[in-house]
Amino acid sequence: MKKCGRRKNKFDYLLAAAFCVAVSVFLIAGLNSRSFAKTGGGISYGAPEAITLKDALRLALKLYPGILTSKYSYISSIYTKNQTLSQYYPQISGTAGFSRNSFMDVNNNGVISGGQISNQPGINYSLNDYSATLNATYMLYSFGSRYYNYLNAKYQMKGANAGYNYTVNGDLYSVILDFAQYFADKELMNTDKENLKNDEIQYKAAEAFYRVGTGDLLDAETAKATMETARAAYINSEFNVKIARLALLNSIGLPPLKKYRFVNTLKFKPFKSKLQGLMKTALKYNPQLKQAVYAVKASKASVKKAASGYFPSLNADFSYTGQNSSFPMNRNYSAGLSVSIPIFNGFLTQNQIDYSKAVLNSNVWNKKLTENNLAYNISSDYYAINNQYLTVKALKSSEKASKLAYTLALKSYEVGVGSMVQLVTANAQYISSVTSYINGEYTYFYLKAKLYSDLGLMVEHYIK
Repeated sequence: MKKCGRRKNKFDYLLAAAFCVAVSVFLIAGLNSRSFAKTGGGISYGAPEAITLKDALRLALKLYPGILTSKYSYISSIYTKNQTLSQYYPQISGTAGFSRNSFMDVNNNGVISGGQISNQPGINYSLNDYSATLNATYMLYSFGSRYYNYLNAKYQMKGANAGYNYTVNGDLYSVILDFAQYFADKELMNTDKENLKNDEIQYKAAEAFYRVGTGDLLDAETAKATMETARAAYINSEFNVKIARLALLNSIGLPPLKKYRFVNTLKFKPFKSKLQGLMKTALKYNPQLKQAVYAVKASKASVKKAASGYFPSLNADFSYTGQNSSFPMNRNYSAGLSVSIPIFNGFLTQNQIDYSKAVLNSNVWNKKLTENNLAYNISSDYYAINNQYLTVKALKSSEKASKLAYTLALKSYEVGVGSMVQLVTANAQYISSVTSYINGEYTYFYLKAKLYSDLGLMVEHYIK
């Protein structure tokens, strides 16, 4: 009884210690939850006051939900791969139990106590029962099942990593697209503002000539109508800038209600890379192609894993069992080897093999399709960029010439040797050339960003 009493005290100590640990965990969790609430649910935007393109891309990597979704999907695949490694370690499980049973014999039939029969009438007696078991198994050899299961998960993890990089490249391309669009719309708004200013000058000149009798009413009304059209275009361009700004904030993952100031860091530079070098880079870094390659490797491992269903597995087993109404407990040990031999499983293995082979063939052709599309996209990007660069240079020359033509037309009209029609036409051509130049320049930025997205080098080129 003393021995059991000491064990009972130790058990009480364990209960007290567990209660203290539970209270500590509760307090820590409460403190963490309050800290979590203070930081707005753990999200800290940390955006700088002036956001450049590099800042916008860095923020998108931290905040954009699409990127984070893909990131944690990849992380989950790491743990899935790690789970397959568990078969390389012994599997150990244990149980412990305690029960207390009460007996009352009102018929004086006798109750067995410690191996002796008690014949006292109406006796009330309790028995303790202690039990413990420990089981361990270890797969000694699986004839390939364990290895190919791990290999399949490993390549799926690598494919998930490539998928994450593919998402990053695509979403960062959207950020660059919206960033360039925002500043393109701002420049177009300034162009519309300049157009409105020019039309106001034309209207004032035509109105003045009409009042002094050297001009006609048609010129004044034409200039007024042109000015009102320009005003409507300017109002529309202001709304376009606001919408473009909201699109940019959304692609970064920033809330639209806060004020941020964006700084245009895009520079128009000639593209000097060669097509052959770009193709080699794309075959090495393109995440979509990597995804297709790892899908093929994972499928090959899946086929071999399915085929391993025809082979046996060899396991080692060990168990310990102890049970008694008091300590020490009666003990029983067992150890041995077991072989699991598949004989017939309802054609399950054959169907798994056929299914895996079909998936493999699908992935092989998808890899070929991805390679072909990649070669086409990189070539198209390369020629489009070089063509756009030359186009922008021509548009810049056209913009300068049309500006000079408008200036001459305005001076001619002011001295009375030019017509309102010539002036309006010259101004329209000038504004059109400016608009074409702005759109052409930012189209060049779009095409360049698309190339680096197809290469899989958005982060390396625009951030690092």
